[in-house]
Amino acid sequence: MAARKMDKSDFDTRIKQISNPRNKSYYDPDLGMHVPKRVMRDKIKHTNEEPSVIGILLVSLVLGAVALMFAQIVRIRYFGVLEPSTSILVLEIVLAIWAVVLLSVLTDKRSVAERLAQIAGVAVMMVAGHNLIWRWPDQMSTIYTSAYVEQVLETTTQNSIVYRGSVYGL
Repeated sequence: MAARKMDKSDFDTRIKQISNPRNKSYYDPDLGMHVPKRVMRDKIKHTNEEPSVIGILLVSLVLGAVALMFAQIVRIRYFGVLEPSTSILVLEIVLAIWAVVLLSVLTDKRSVAERLAQIAGVAVMMVAGHNLIWRWPDQMSTIYTSAYVEQVLETTTQNSIVYRGSVYGL
């Protein structure tokens, strides 16, 4: 497409067309179309969509599970306690609640529904978290210790739930 030679008068007429307050659009000969001068606010599409409730709750559930994993790592790696007891369970829950509060502040997940989902994540991890060790024993032995992974593999079964010291298969 060849452009015709433009001089100053052509340029001035184009500027005059553009700056005319009655025109909502002007014809651009190079483009061959009418170009709008302004876009109305209602035509601008806002992309600030609210995230889904299920997604928010899933993220909060995972945050709760990660918080309990953190508490277990502190118990096993730093305190060196492998045997479960009531006092150790209380210590683990306190550490998990602290980690939930910390992670929820960092990720701005502080509504009531999100907090409940985080507590549910801690509960699910307490009941069924050993299945992660069954799924990935080598990776979990680097996160926890190999002695703890061996203990979990000996005392539980794959795809099971541990409730009050009893192992129930699924």
